[in-house]
Amino acid sequence: MVTKEDLIILKKITLRSANVVMAFSGWPDAKRVATYAAEYLRDSLKAEKIGEIDPKPYYDFTIERPQVTIKDGLMIEYSPPINEFYFRRDKKSSHDLLIFIGTEPHTNWVRYVNSIFKVMSSGKVNRICIFGGLIDRIPHTVEPLISGVANTTKLVEEMKSSSIKPADYSGPSSIHSLILNECQKKGIPTMSIWGHAPEYVGDVDPRTAHQLLLKVKDLIGLNVDLDELGIESNLFRKQLDSLMKKDQTFSELIQSLEIEYKNARRTPDYLT
Repeated sequence: MVTKEDLIILKKITLRSANVVMAFSGWPDAKRVATYAAEYLRDSLKAEKIGEIDPKPYYDFTIERPQVTIKDGLMIEYSPPINEFYFRRDKKSSHDLLIFIGTEPHTNWVRYVNSIFKVMSSGKVNRICIFGGLIDRIPHTVEPLISGVANTTKLVEEMKSSSIKPADYSGPSSIHSLILNECQKKGIPTMSIWGHAPEYVGDVDPRTAHQLLLKVKDLIGLNVDLDELGIESNLFRKQLDSLMKKDQTFSELIQSLEIEYKNARRTPDYLT
């Protein structure tokens, strides 16, 4: 194990033209769209944990409280916010895959991002894709909307070709924007891809996470089977459809959202 300031390296690697996936819980992870998608990749591809970032310099633990497990009066586990790196080498691909699953920090953003760059500096990076999730007034009865922003015009065109809607936004930013900006300075093609989740679903939206992975799969050369997540997505949709039949108020909400969505969301120009 090697420690460099806040970075804990469990296994040294040399990246081989790596594609990098990142996801951050917190503000940019509505309905866990981002982290759920990244965790599915990690688990499906059996990616190996190679390092982590020490959380202490980056979080107010009165806001992002560490999780504990207690059984019969004995504390079994204490878990602060996670920030972990996973690695997979696919012999059939010319690109390695690096996955970072973290928690958006409360402070010291630049220092935190520099720790991520230290891991990526162990070789060549091909491109970076940051997953995000946001709440939108979108019904579950339409195809989940996926939007994105990139730091090169070439990537924007690739997003359009994958039916990812280019974002128009002005306002407060997440850590995605800092990473996009720093990667632009370093000449690393980077995109931030967001799944739009219905505001009325529970804590996790597997359907939007599935759609996000479908859209970005080719953009970052992911050789992953999405069938299991697809089954979960279909079951999730059926559960919501069943609730519509049982709950008149919920059904009326969905119908109003469908009308609103149809009137406000015309087919983007790049699809015509």
